[in-house]
Amino acid sequence: MMAIELVGFASLPADTFSDGPPSGADVSANGRTGPFPGQPIQGFSGVQFANSNSLYFLSDNGYGSKDNSADFLLRINRLDPNFKGTENGDGSVKVLDYIQLSDPNNKVPFQIVNEGTTGRLLTGADFDVESFVFDKDGTIWVGDEFGPYLLHFDATGKLLEAPIATPDQFKTLNGEAPKVIGHRGASGYRPEHTLESYKQAIERGADFIEPDLVVTKDGVLIARHEPALAVLNADGTVNFNNTTTDVYKHPEFADRKKTVSLDGNTITGWFAEDFTLAEIKTLRAEERLPFRDHSFDDRFEIPTFTEILDLVKQVETDTGKKIGIYPETKHPTYLADEATYVGTTDKINRNISQLLIDTLKANNFTDPSRIFIQSFEVSNLKELHDTIMPAAGVDIPLIQLLDASDIDINGKIIESQPYDLKVSGDTRTYGDLRTPEGLAEVATYADGIGPWKRMIVSVKGTDANGDGKADDVNGDGAVNDADKTTLPPTTLIQDAHNAGLQVHPYTFRAEDQYLAADYKGKLELEIQQFYQLGVDALFSDFPDIADRVRDKLRDDPQYNVVRSPQNPDVLSGDAFANLGSSKGFEGGAINASKTKLYLLLEGTVQGDTPGALRINEFDLASHKYTDNKLNYRLDNPSNSIGDLAVINDNEYLVIERDNNQGAAAKFKRIYKIDLSKTDSNGYVAKEEVADLLNIQDPKDLNGDGKTTFDFPFQTIENVLVVDKNTILVANDNNYPFSTGRPGNDPQHPVIDNNEILLLKLDKPLNLAPGLGQPQAEEINFGSTTSDDITVEPNQTLFTGDGADFVEGTKGNTIITGKGDDTAIVGSESSVSTGDGDDNIFVGQNGVASDTSVDGGNGDDQVTVVEGNGSNNLFGGAGADTLTVVEGSHQLSFGGSGNDTLKSNGSNNRLYGGSGDDKLFSNVNDSLSGGDGDDVLVAGQGGGDRLSGGAGADQFWIANASLPTSKNIVTDFAIGTDKIGLGGIGVTQFSALTLLQKGSDTLVKIGNIELASLLGITSTSLTANDFVFSASVV
Repeated sequence: MMAIELVGFASLPADTFSDGPPSGADVSANGRTGPFPGQPIQGFSGVQFANSNSLYFLSDNGYGSKDNSADFLLRINRLDPNFKGTENGDGSVKVLDYIQLSDPNNKVPFQIVNEGTTGRLLTGADFDVESFVFDKDGTIWVGDEFGPYLLHFDATGKLLEAPIATPDQFKTLNGEAPKVIGHRGASGYRPEHTLESYKQAIERGADFIEPDLVVTKDGVLIARHEPALAVLNADGTVNFNNTTTDVYKHPEFADRKKTVSLDGNTITGWFAEDFTLAEIKTLRAEERLPFRDHSFDDRFEIPTFTEILDLVKQVETDTGKKIGIYPETKHPTYLADEATYVGTTDKINRNISQLLIDTLKANNFTDPSRIFIQSFEVSNLKELHDTIMPAAGVDIPLIQLLDASDIDINGKIIESQPYDLKVSGDTRTYGDLRTPEGLAEVATYADGIGPWKRMIVSVKGTDANGDGKADDVNGDGAVNDADKTTLPPTTLIQDAHNAGLQVHPYTFRAEDQYLAADYKGKLELEIQQFYQLGVDALFSDFPDIADRVRDKLRDDPQYNVVRSPQNPDVLSGDAFANLGSSKGFEGGAINASKTKLYLLLEGTVQGDTPGALRINEFDLASHKYTDNKLNYRLDNPSNSIGDLAVINDNEYLVIERDNNQGAAAKFKRIYKIDLSKTDSNGYVAKEEVADLLNIQDPKDLNGDGKTTFDFPFQTIENVLVVDKNTILVANDNNYPFSTGRPGNDPQHPVIDNNEILLLKLDKPLNLAPGLGQPQAEEINFGSTTSDDITVEPNQTLFTGDGADFVEGTKGNTIITGKGDDTAIVGSESSVSTGDGDDNIFVGQNGVASDTSVDGGNGDDQVTVVEGNGSNNLFGGAGADTLTVVEGSHQLSFGGSGNDTLKSNGSNNRLYGGSGDDKLFSNVNDSLSGGDGDDVLVAGQGGGDRLSGGAGADQFWIANASLPTSKNIVTDFAIGTDKIGLGGIGVTQFSALTLLQKGSDTLVKIGNIELASLLGITSTSLTANDFVFSASVV
């Protein structure tokens, strides 16, 4: 690829400020210390054309973080670069004006910095705005990083709707909601491995219950976590942390104590293999963890595996709910090859895998959708897969459990070995099984893995005193997970899924010592993180919590979303972040057809493949994200993207960069992507179009004495297609922090200016018609004073403040600011007026159609002088008057305030909205009062349909003359509303004739039908329901 050429250069000095309050009170860097005298014009993170001579640049959140940007106002600045090169200019940049982003209508559902103010101006502590586009209606869509949110503003910068969250979805192997496994039952509520614990798990939402299986002397499978029923310490006292029965209280079994080597560990205690089932049934279960409820100790029997199967079957009979079983074969090598009966050298020689399959077969419980078999050993799973299950004619999913000895202070896994591999001389560890190669082998015999959760999200301790040990950060006298913080997730889930394996991590517990500090003592947050990472199931002692979080993610689209650490839900402790800080919507574009938005995240969502960035598609018609899954693949997962710019409906430009600046910068490129060309993983095709570190500058436009040019800034966040051969690129100077061109004094580096480039490409782009730099005068701007402007066809006008007079023709977009404005427009136009008492005339200079008017705030006069086809009038706030002088099929909507709506045409629709409104018809119109005490006046021609809505309404069904066609009143409320007649010589109720017509009442005078009152019984009407006026209303 040939080097691109610099054909235009302009630079805005770093120390450039606009009006507004001082900002940067908490900023000090590179010789600049705040507060600064106003609002710096810096941090450009998005660019769009304003008109042929000026550009809109969006400034980001200010000073780089939420904590130091509360006094930085979010603005879209309009600038006019005087380019060296293409314009023969001097390289300066003129600051023109700006759009201030605000939320005066309280659309933001969380507290903002300027919460108590009238204007509610938005700041860099509220949102981190990084991308923006103009919609075809002149409104502005902005991509944020704190949510990340999509924000929708009107043309004046006022937020139109609540911030739109970014949807996430389950990343399980099958795309469905994950399963909840009751770990040893509901062992957080009842002693583990008891029928009561399993019942609790089922009642609390578990999909599967987990019995760990050991074997009795007479060959019966029972549920215990270990063969050891009770364990003694070296001094002969009971080790209650590893004791789950009361066998130590039974003197008749004192002689059953023995010392064994269990998977290489010497243990003294009582073991299940030395007891018959009858003897086991004399024992009772005990809670082994000292900090849990012991009130149920010594009450519950030790269940057999068959009894557990019977429980599951009974639940299905009683409720229809099919609960699954998740048995673990405990210590297969020990039971088959090493264990001896107490007091003898006789080997037990039990194949627990065979016993398990035999028991399942005997109980007719072999549905593979309701069983997983798990083991920490490898060879018994292979035996199940290769021999035992085929011989039995069953095919049950197998899960390879993965263990470890511990983690070190830095969160690194301290590996251990499967015991069967160890005794066979195989040196592989569980760590080897977790590699892509190891997982590929696991997939030859198993259907999933059951890793320790620290293999997915590990935790790191703090060593403030340097003793090499994790500190007791919370000062509770113990060092555990509560004193540690989480590390970024590993790729184990993705690696396993790539091998076709499910992932079922263990164990999720609610007590503080099991929860990293990041989770703020809430198991819900840890479980949410793992669900959103893509686990297919998880083991929890508290299945009700796991079920509740799972169901909320599945059923509530506003909960299963992407969140940054600055998201309000994360900051409040109600959710866990699944996106890195400042990794939100760095890139945003609207397609050439103006039907879709594409929002490109800067970072990888947790659970996605490292280096994969989601391109979220947003449908503008429905205002919803689509299910279209598109991804951009970074050249290096440590890179970031800077912006997204449209070429046509399929092709876009993307800035990709490293995070270095100056001499250390090695990767600053622009790629062309094609959304219509994706691989099987949804990665879009990409092709390099520019290397920003290798630019030809034959005319030395930047004046550095060289004929080459580079752009070595850390953050390059602006790209825009000027024409098929030229693109515009600009940096984000991160005032006053970045030093991409530091100068020659390392002690006093030069801070970055805002540099704006025009680059000539070596290959033309397939630019869609209508895109690129606007033609001259296509977009006009007024001033802050009163303007008198005539707008040419298809032009857009932003008038600014002042009492403006605007005369348009066809295809105009006219947006006015404050002041009492007057606008005259024709067909296919859009008018939005700001504050003030405005006058808008549609069709004054000829018949108009397909035009929309929004009066905004103030007492506005909106008039269709001559309409043909659909025109839409919206009064907005204030006491507005909307009039159709001539025309049909026009829509008038009063909005808030006490409005007056008039139709002198026919077949028009009048909606009062909120407030006490007055609606006047002519003939064949539809009138709807809305909220408030409204007056609806039928026209002399009749044929109108009147709906009062809420409030005490008046329906004037005859006014000045008798109608030629009867009117219809849809919702008359007896005792609340009134029927009115005026100016027709009728002043008494007795002059009326009321006839019952089906469920409706027909009101007549003589032979003239005045109106049908729908759903009203004629005999229920009295004189109190009518009002009469001698004159015209």
